[in-house]
Amino acid sequence: MRLDPQTLASTAVYKLLISSVVPRPIAWVSSVDADGVANLAPFSYFMAITDEPPTIAFSCSPRAGQRKDTLRNVEAIGEFVVNVVDDDRAEQMNLSSGDYPPETDEFALTGLTPAPSLVVKPPRVAEAPINMECRVARILPVGKANLILGQIVQWHVRDDVYDAATGRLDMYRLRPVGRLTGNLYSHIHDIFEMKRPSENYRG
Repeated sequence: MRLDPQTLASTAVYKLLISSVVPRPIAWVSSVDADGVANLAPFSYFMAITDEPPTIAFSCSPRAGQRKDTLRNVEAIGEFVVNVVDDDRAEQMNLSSGDYPPETDEFALTGLTPAPSLVVKPPRVAEAPINMECRVARILPVGKANLILGQIVQWHVRDDVYDAATGRLDMYRLRPVGRLTGNLYSHIHDIFEMKRPSENYRG
């Protein structure tokens, strides 16, 4: 079967895209508006860009033709926090994804704890295993969406997740949640290892 995106309806393209690029990490973004009202929302168009400087990006598309609160906040304040969703926080992440008025504080709605950040204004999710405080590096319009690039200026990592011997995070203890399609998500429990072949590998 061949599917030409130029001939498909936008909803069909959307369904194909989010079904093809799986599983996707979730950027659970906390931000504040100019009055200091906190916002918390998940985004599954999310990726790491580079480690020099450490930079991540997420895409924010309009909903019902309206710009999302997160985009307005990061444009106004220039800062945000990406919180990592683990198994224990999946339900609260989903609850924070609803369509709420701008004055709604999703921290209060979900029962999560807004912890002060060290470098940026928006609070972080105290219960999340990882928080990345970010300053906006660039906002790029791409079609109807906006790609928000943020430079990480501070990490917060739960003690049991950080492996000081390797400098890596323990995936078995992190237990991140991935986004699939529709109402589907994935638990990252079945982990396997493959070492990169050496330069002398001939198959």
